[in-house]
Amino acid sequence: MRKVLVAAVLAACVAGGWVAGVLPALHAQSSSRTVNWALHNLDLAGTRYSPLDQITRGNVKSLVPRWLFQHGVIDGVSNQTTPIIVDGSMYVTDSRGSVYAVDAADGHLLWTYDVTQKLGGGAREGYVFRNRGVVYGDGVIYTAGGSFLFALDAKTGKPLPGFGTDGQASVILDVLHQRYADVKSAISMGYWFTTAPQYYKGVLYIGSTRSESHIPGGHVLAVDAKSGKVLWHFNTIPQDEKDQGWDVAGPTWVGGERNGGGIWETPAIDPELGLLYVAVANPFGDSTKRAGTNLFSDSIVALTLDTGRLKWYFQQTHHDVWDYDSGAPPTLFDMRVNGRNVKAVAEASKNGYLYILDRETGTPVHPIKEMPVPTDGAGPGQAPYPTQPIPFTASGKPMEPVCPVVAIDVPPAQLEKFSVVPHFTPMSRDRIIAPGANGGSNYSPLSYSPQTGLLYVAAIDFPYNIGRGAKGYFSAYDPTTGELKWRKVFEGYAQAGSVVTAGGVVFVGTGSNLAGYFYAFDAKTGDELWKFNTGAGVFSSPSVYMVNGEEFVTVASGGGERGRRGGDLILSFALPRRQ
Repeated sequence: MRKVLVAAVLAACVAGGWVAGVLPALHAQSSSRTVNWALHNLDLAGTRYSPLDQITRGNVKSLVPRWLFQHGVIDGVSNQTTPIIVDGSMYVTDSRGSVYAVDAADGHLLWTYDVTQKLGGGAREGYVFRNRGVVYGDGVIYTAGGSFLFALDAKTGKPLPGFGTDGQASVILDVLHQRYADVKSAISMGYWFTTAPQYYKGVLYIGSTRSESHIPGGHVLAVDAKSGKVLWHFNTIPQDEKDQGWDVAGPTWVGGERNGGGIWETPAIDPELGLLYVAVANPFGDSTKRAGTNLFSDSIVALTLDTGRLKWYFQQTHHDVWDYDSGAPPTLFDMRVNGRNVKAVAEASKNGYLYILDRETGTPVHPIKEMPVPTDGAGPGQAPYPTQPIPFTASGKPMEPVCPVVAIDVPPAQLEKFSVVPHFTPMSRDRIIAPGANGGSNYSPLSYSPQTGLLYVAAIDFPYNIGRGAKGYFSAYDPTTGELKWRKVFEGYAQAGSVVTAGGVVFVGTGSNLAGYFYAFDAKTGDELWKFNTGAGVFSSPSVYMVNGEEFVTVASGGGERGRRGGDLILSFALPRRQ
């Protein structure tokens, strides 16, 4: 399969800021021949909007693979790295967090840094390798592997001597030792990193996973980028009065369980407001031992950059028993609603809804109503909550979910064995429940275009007990009204994020056990303009950059059904060279 894929790609190669107030991470040299992608989601706001316009609606159909790179490590869940590009060099990771620097113009390997022997033992059962990439800051590449942060010289790959010990900082363990003095490793308690750090003014910001490992709360960390020392930390599930937010969250856990609340994705930053925005994952444990809403799980939290003080929170799923994480990163943008300027934050949840809030206060831009949901038929270990926050449009209609929240396209054989039930019905083995634990907007980042004024959302339709394969939903919403503008549905998982450009094109990948298509759509209309079969599932969010005056689109490919087969391919596409 790989030889066929490589041959096909090579043959094709031969043939062929702030946005409205958001500080950009893009850097264009004075010659405008080099444009970087230095942060995981391009800019601090996480808009994933590139101002490059060499590739347009009119010529994207001519896009061809220019080069490929394979690092050779195939383990873990899937190839989820988002390429980082700075001054003509590209930096990617394998599933362990090891770093590979390649020439962004031709894919030739420049250097590697292997973290495999540095991650330590004591891993809990269920630990899986998964890594979504690096971040660049002030000449340094930072990667999160296992429960450690690593700092590497961007030119040479050499560890930064003053960062932790020989370029490796045990930041989660340093925090855990404040409460659990005898713990030997963070991984032994179920803590590790899956995401790329955020970088701003000499500080790294990152969150720890993993809820399913029964962690006593996820930790949001601010780390000095020179020394590797933790400046502050915030526990997403306060354990007692020593943790900030205990007075708010403490009473929302009744019965003894206080576990979960990991962080799957990179936070967003508003420098003007001095706030950091983090999406928090699901609670975990016996539901009857955690009666209540279970704050701050399944929430967006806003923390001050300087001290990590809680400014506001908004919970998207109360008392989660469905695994409806708020797993995707928040996206920040400015817009006008009814004649007033709104500083907004948006995040799409695994519960199937898109939430749009005022990022200064955490209040909904459009109505979000506490609506009654089914509570009958709850099984053992469940203590269902009677209402859930459902978004509405500006006109007062329920907002169109990012994927079906009541099962559709159910095979007849499944209807003979199971019942289709309303959204938020308690879990039961005899029910078909949408979106399902593997559905909704999973870890996929949104993208936002100030050109079209639209938010682009990738999500998955894969209900529990559905008895068929997953379907991908890729949608464009007008955040000023909450209305759905266009939608594309395709086979496979839409689990990775998108990127939208000034050329009027939005790129997104899909994954299945058969193939992985990389698509280009008209950002305004949703018309399909181009697609390419990468040969394996695309579970990585793409990047756009310019080097030597040429615009490239790059994406990682490698993963089968829900990415359960690893991969190692990086593809960079460009327009055919002029003769």
